[in-house]
Formats: sequence, C-alpha cells, structure tokens
Amino acid sequence: GEKMSDHKVDIVILDDDVDLLTSVAELLADCGCKVKGFSDPESAVEFAVDQQFAVGVFDFRLGSVKNGLDVVETLQSMGSKAEFVMVTADVERSTQMRAMGLKVFDYMRKPVQPEELLMTVERAIQQAQLKAA
Repeated sequence: GEKMSDHKVDIVILDDDVDLLTSVAELLADCGCKVKGFSDPESAVEFAVDQQFAVGVFDFRLGSVKNGLDVVETLQSMGSKAEFVMVTADVERSTQMRAMGLKVFDYMRKPVQPEELLMTVERAIQQAQLKAA
C-alpha cells in the first residue's frame, strides 16, 4: 500500500507484558510496518508528542494508574489523528462503551489470533490514511 510520508512510525504498540509486546511488534514488523513498542503509558505519550503515527495497538490494563483508554483520550486531546485498536482481556460493558465513545477503531478480546490482529491493523492503517488524505 501507500506509505505515509509524514509518518516515521506506522504503529505504536502499548502493552505492559513485554513478551507479548515483543511478539506483536515482530509480527507487525514482518509485514513491513514501522513499529514502536512501549511497556508504559508515559513513554508512549511522550513519544506521541513529537511523532505522528497511523495506528495505536493498546492493551487496556497497563499495570499503571492509566489504562489504555486513558492513553487514547490523552493522545486524542493532543490532536492525534491515529486510529486505535484496543486489545484487552477486560469484558466490562463500561469499558466497551467508553471505547466506542472514543471512536476506537476496534476492540479485540484477548487472546487475539495473530492473523486477526494483522487484518485489523491493516484496516486501521487504511482508515488512518483516508483521514489523513
């Protein structure tokens, strides 16, 4: 597909489980995506201050005061045009409603199949490109 010239990074992954973070990053990098992974919300937000990216793949529970949706909210308030994919073991209705309210691109239950994640991220990238166009 078209590469977005203003994006140095295609995908930001945020997950406090470093093994999972690494495997998802490798999966997406193998598809030719430029990936940046973070295990804590602060680093991800700090990065996003300076950098545009197309898609954020965020875990909900981050072992931090902030959860994945807090981070989405922070980035959106900073003007991020990224699409966000939430990956979570959390099944609470309120979490899903909040994700919808933040117009999260997709809300995926753990454990997520790699193929399913890839397809979702590819769709999210296309959507982000449409928004940026």
